[in-house]
Amino acid sequence: MSSRSTALPQGPVPPLDFTPVMAGGTGRSGTTVIAGLLGKHADVRASRPREVKIVTEPVGLLDLCLEPSPHAPAHIRRRMRFLAALPWSRRWRLAAFAKQMRGRWWLRSNRKGRDSGLHLTVAEADRERLIAELAAELPEDPVSAGRDFLAGIVRAQSDDEGEALWVDTSPPNIAEADRIHRLLPEAKFIRMVRDGRSTAASVMAERWGPDDPEGAVAWWERQMRAAEAGLADTPADAVLTVSLEDLVVLDRDATYERVLDFLELDDDPRMRRFFDNRMPADRVGLASWRARVPDAEQFEAVYDAAAARLEADGIEVFARSA
Repeated sequence: MSSRSTALPQGPVPPLDFTPVMAGGTGRSGTTVIAGLLGKHADVRASRPREVKIVTEPVGLLDLCLEPSPHAPAHIRRRMRFLAALPWSRRWRLAAFAKQMRGRWWLRSNRKGRDSGLHLTVAEADRERLIAELAAELPEDPVSAGRDFLAGIVRAQSDDEGEALWVDTSPPNIAEADRIHRLLPEAKFIRMVRDGRSTAASVMAERWGPDDPEGAVAWWERQMRAAEAGLADTPADAVLTVSLEDLVVLDRDATYERVLDFLELDDDPRMRRFFDNRMPADRVGLASWRARVPDAEQFEAVYDAAAARLEADGIEVFARSA
């Protein structure tokens, strides 16, 4: 057990009535693709919004119910370490959590400018009820309080039909897998991976990402290291690594079956049709990254150096493209 854990349940926690499936990775690695596929299964619901944010972001449920994340921005970690020593620390964290629930987790837009907040599927009255219940339960049992809050959000979403599995696609789910497992021991993790050259080239086109090759590759390397650290204390049987290239192009049927087996799902005709018809092999270009960078040779040299550092530290880089 990691030394970072503080608030843990005193005994067995009541099971959730659904299995959280926490898909994540470096970002730009296929979490949206896997959620879109799984969401076609009758027993699975892909959350709307796809990334609920409330679990892994700074002052989210992990920081409220456990210790602050080592992956949070440095200023957040410093502030929360200071506040942790004060008797009103958890009250401050609850106030910060509630502010985010009423603020940018509630009303936000995605990278395409479309609404993507929790307001899309959760009624404001349910939000306020769940915040009040969280505040009442938190002092006595922080872990149960966090679990109950997430379960309340999942079941309050307007598209909920009682599905057995619920999917969230926040990329930090893997970097935070060890702490998510402590809060949600029944959770399953799908780590989406992609050739690092494709990931870094994709990030360069994002408004939030570094727009130069060195910065984009360095970002990818940091994310790979964070993911490896997050999985270090997570049970291996709770994690499935899925290569986007394998799922869509190189090993389609076998990878599809691995996903079903991992989640203990039978095949579903609607999901199979989506896979066959809406996820054609040409959707992922194995070497399309070359056309997205100013100098492919220089870009690959920067990538090769980063990949070599990762491999020297025992971290697989999942190179799949040409």
